[in-house]
Amino acid sequence: MGLHAILEAIRSAGTLKVGEIESRAYAQAHEILINAQLEAERLKEQACEKILGPASHERARLIHRARLEAMQIVGEARKEMVDAALEQVRGWLANLRTDACYPDVLRQLLLEALAELRDVEQEKTTQPYGEICLEADPNDQAMLEKLLQTLGLGLPVNYSLHCWGGVVAKGEKGRIVVINTLEARLERAIPYLRIYLAAFFENDQIAHDYEQPVERLNMMRVSSGQR
Repeated sequence: MGLHAILEAIRSAGTLKVGEIESRAYAQAHEILINAQLEAERLKEQACEKILGPASHERARLIHRARLEAMQIVGEARKEMVDAALEQVRGWLANLRTDACYPDVLRQLLLEALAELRDVEQEKTTQPYGEICLEADPNDQAMLEKLLQTLGLGLPVNYSLHCWGGVVAKGEKGRIVVINTLEARLERAIPYLRIYLAAFFENDQIAHDYEQPVERLNMMRVSSGQR
């Protein structure tokens, strides 16, 4: 092989080697660049978390606190509405004696009290109503005596009770007592009334919250000429 051919072979081999080195260098540089970009993004996210993290936690805490306060306000408002409704019921029952329906109410309360005594005493006596005496309010004397006469019941009545209405029935020498006054009936019903009224007011509020945006939407449609 001549000198020229040898030099050309060396030049070709050198060029190929340089190309390989350049390709390797380019690949390494590209990899370093990608890694640097990923690291920069990671550092950027860490920096954002450090800066925004406390603010995000504080925002979540404030929202949670606001929700709790709102729930407390709503709960207190609902309790006030329930208390007001029960107060109205008390006022209505306290004046029920003046209502036209009261004779029927007194009759029902009397029969319920006697039936309960009868259920307790039915194994102790063959009489439908054994040794029973009644207690009632003096304001009910005329009405109760007429009612007992209509029912054919000659029961002794002690008019020493002060109540909105109703009777107290005693049997077996006072060992069995059935209190069936309006006050007693209300007190027994209050736990159930509270549950019912709370649910009623809650559903009413939900319906109100739903109707408000609907009404605003309808008003917007009317104002814009839509149907």
